[in-house]
Amino acid sequence: MSKSYSSGKKKASREMRRRRRACMVWLERGMIAFWIIALAGGIGTAVYLNVPGLKLNRQLHKAESLMEVSDYDGAIAHYQEALNIDSTSVKAYQAMAGAYWNKEDKSSAELTLQQGFEATQDDELLQEYCIYMLNDAVADINAQSCTFETLEKCLTVLETSPDNTEVYSPLDACYEWLIHTEDENLFTSPSEGETYFEQYVKALQRMIRVYQQSPSDSLKNEIVKYATIDRDLLWLDVPKITEYQELLATVQTIGTNDSINSLSACLEKAAWAQEYFAAAFTIFESGEYAPIRDFIQEDTYISLRDQFMAGTTEYWSGQTYIPVSREKMKLMNADGAWTFAFADFEEYPQTKGVVNLWAAIQQDDGVQRICISYEPEAVQEDYYPHTTLEFIYLYSNVKINGELVPKMNYRFETRVATKEGTTTQLIGDWGGANEWTTTF
Repeated sequence: MSKSYSSGKKKASREMRRRRRACMVWLERGMIAFWIIALAGGIGTAVYLNVPGLKLNRQLHKAESLMEVSDYDGAIAHYQEALNIDSTSVKAYQAMAGAYWNKEDKSSAELTLQQGFEATQDDELLQEYCIYMLNDAVADINAQSCTFETLEKCLTVLETSPDNTEVYSPLDACYEWLIHTEDENLFTSPSEGETYFEQYVKALQRMIRVYQQSPSDSLKNEIVKYATIDRDLLWLDVPKITEYQELLATVQTIGTNDSINSLSACLEKAAWAQEYFAAAFTIFESGEYAPIRDFIQEDTYISLRDQFMAGTTEYWSGQTYIPVSREKMKLMNADGAWTFAFADFEEYPQTKGVVNLWAAIQQDDGVQRICISYEPEAVQEDYYPHTTLEFIYLYSNVKINGELVPKMNYRFETRVATKEGTTTQLIGDWGGANEWTTTF
């Protein structure tokens, strides 16, 4: 009995241990399954939370919530986060531009739409960008504060969307404000380091480039309109003559009219005058005046003098003398026919010097007088003392062996004007064998 009992007890003990091991196995398997399920759920949640589209929508939703309470800066920050997630989100660009517009930061709104179009090539963004720019330009015009910056906005739309016909109305308004004005100093006025002339040239060049890529009758007419200066008087810096000529020459390859043709020819004549009289300036500025005698005897100089006296100096106007200076000139328009005149000393006292061709309509013993004068740069900011050097070839008396003998000769006068009066030194038979000097 005892042996049987002992054997049964051992058997029961082994069964108990077996069951405990089985229980531990199931427990371990259950724990593993639990952690597998938990880990899978966590990964799934993480993946869900990091899906780009969902992240983008969360940022847009947060931004929209801030827009509702007018926290535009906060909304912009979330829109930027949205674009960091997806740089091609049209919705994010549109909404971000709206946030900038609501906070009255128009330039940032327009820039956002421009960058959005560049990143997405989305036509809707392009159209919205053009609307923003044109609305901004129209606001300037309506506020009577049209500037070349306003024109810049219109040109940006033209370049971005050449087929946008809505741009022509504000372009016309800009022309009326900026070009068809009575400001005779428009082209010589400074503007942020440039003159308005330089801004005008750049604007017209931009129109021309658009036309060359996308020609249309509407744009051709606009270019011709901007090239037509409808005013009576306009000052221009002389160094800009060549640039203006080149601009008009390009315009004429697209379209032209009588006024543009006349202005172009006028500038060509002015450029010729500058080139021809450069030699005279060199002589006068050297202080060695003797070569001026040969200069005024040249066929070109005499022909120009005769034309001036006859009133046939094409495109070049003057009264008793024609001034030639190298800084300023005025363009004058009479019903589309242009003439020019260089500024004299009184019109531009800051000049570096003025040469004057005189219409001395007087003959001596059948010989026509020839006269040229030079007014050098002022020695002080004040007009006085003002010096004039005058050189005349005329028929006058010359002292020969104590006797006055009439003959053709050169006379050189130096006049110095002060507030108190004028002192003149006269050299008769200048450069001749019987040269004489007197002062009065």
